[in-house]
Parts: sequence; structure tokens; C-alpha cells
Amino acid sequence: MNKIRFFRSISTIILCLVLTLCYVHQEIEIVKTGFNISTHKKKVSLLLDQYRSLVYNLSRLESPKRIEDTLCTNEIVLCMPKVENIKRFDRIDLAYTRQSRQPDRKKTFWGDIFDRFSIKAEAKVVK
Repeated sequence: MNKIRFFRSISTIILCLVLTLCYVHQEIEIVKTGFNISTHKKKVSLLLDQYRSLVYNLSRLESPKRIEDTLCTNEIVLCMPKVENIKRFDRIDLAYTRQSRQPDRKKTFWGDIFDRFSIKAEAKVVK
């Protein structure tokens, strides 16, 4: 009888201890999440402020009045180019050519399988 009572009290204490540890862990995670949320809110507000200033600067840079004032300040006169200054190049569509810019590498069975499951680049960089 005493052994059963002893094991029952020990198991009750262990259960209470586990529940207490779970509760404390949950509260700690809640506090961490709250700090992460406030940090992300600060970052978002900074990025929004930066975005607004960049949009303002872009609109200022695109304004014809500013361009005209800059040209007048630097005494630059715009005129049509002379025929001898115009150079024409043949049009080359590099985006549609089949030539690969990557170094040649051997195709293996496993490499081919892994390539099928990997993300493909959506745009190609042309140098």
C-alpha cells in the first residue's frame, strides 16, 4: 500500500512539474514572438518611410523642369546628332539563343534527376 501511494505521489509531482515546464516554455515563446513582432513592425515602418522618400525622389528626378534646370545650369545644349556620329549595330537576340553561358559539365543520371526537382532560373543573365 505504501509503495503504491509513494509511486502515485511521485507520478503526481512529475506530472505537475512537466505541466509547469510546458506552461513556462509557452510563456517564454509568447514573449519571444511579441519581441519579434515589434522588431518586424519597426523594420516595416522604416522600409515604408524609405519607400516614400524614394518615390518622392523618383518623381523629382523624372520631372522635366528639374532636367531643364540642370541643363541650363551646366550650359548644356541638346541637339540632333550628326550622321557621322551615329553608329548602327546588328540586332542580336541573346535572350532567345540556345547557347548556354554556363561551362559545359557532364550530365549524369543523378544530376539529371536532381535538376528536375530544383528550381529553374526565370531570367538569364547576359554578359
